[in-house]
Amino acid sequence: MAMHTTVLGSNYEGLTIAVGLAQKGHAVTTVDPNPGRARQILRGRAIGDDTELLTQFGVVLREGNLRFTTKPETSLTEADIVVLASIPGYENEGIADRAAILRTAEGLTGTMGSFKVVLVAAKVPVGSCRLLQEWIDDSMYGSTVSVVAFPTLFSRPGALGEFLQPERIVLGSDNDGSRHLLDELFSGFVVENTSLCLVSWESAEMLKTSSGALASSVPPPVSVPRNSPPIPQRTR
Repeated sequence: MAMHTTVLGSNYEGLTIAVGLAQKGHAVTTVDPNPGRARQILRGRAIGDDTELLTQFGVVLREGNLRFTTKPETSLTEADIVVLASIPGYENEGIADRAAILRTAEGLTGTMGSFKVVLVAAKVPVGSCRLLQEWIDDSMYGSTVSVVAFPTLFSRPGALGEFLQPERIVLGSDNDGSRHLLDELFSGFVVENTSLCLVSWESAEMLKTSSGALASSVPPPVSVPRNSPPIPQRTR
C-alpha cells in the first residue's frame, strides 16, 4: 500500500530516503524551507557526485511520486509518516542540541497533522527521541503518534543502493504502536537476507552518532520476524 510520507530536510540522507521511498511507490513530499536551495535541487545542482541518486531523483520527479515544497503545513496534514532527515540549523555533521530538538517538536505539533509515526533519521544526541515523544504526547491531545529512531548509516556516493537493499533495518522504539505502519513502509525493502531489528531509542541513537570503539560497545540489535506478535508497551 502506498503511503504519504513527508521528509523534513533535503540534505544528502534526506534526498536518499525520499528518492528511495518514492521508487518503492510511496507518495513523498520533501520539505526545504530555503526556496533557493529547493530550486538548486530540482535542477540537479545540489546532489553532488552521486550519479545514481541524481538519475533516480529525476525519474521519480517525472513520475510524480516525489514533490518539493518550502512549507510543511500542507504536507504534514496529508502525511502518514514524517521523516526527520535533518534538524534545522544542524544539516551537516553536527549533532543537534536540546533547543533544536524542542524547536523541531514545536513545529511538528503546531500543525494538525494526520501522521502517526515520526522517523528520526537525523543525527541527534541520546535521549532526543524520548524528549520528542514526551513533547508530542503533551501537545497533541487525543492523537497517538509514535517516535521511532531510524539510524541511517549511508556511504557516499552509493547511499541509494544501500537504502533500497539493506542488510538490516534498525528501528528504535519504546513501544510497538507503529509496527503496522512501518511494516507497510518497508514492505518493499525486505528481501530474503534482510532482517528487521528492534532496539531501544537510546541504542539506535548511539548507532547513529557513535563511531569506532564507542559504536562497537552498543548492544547488538535483536532480529524480530516481521510476523512476530507485538512487543508489549513499556510503562513509564
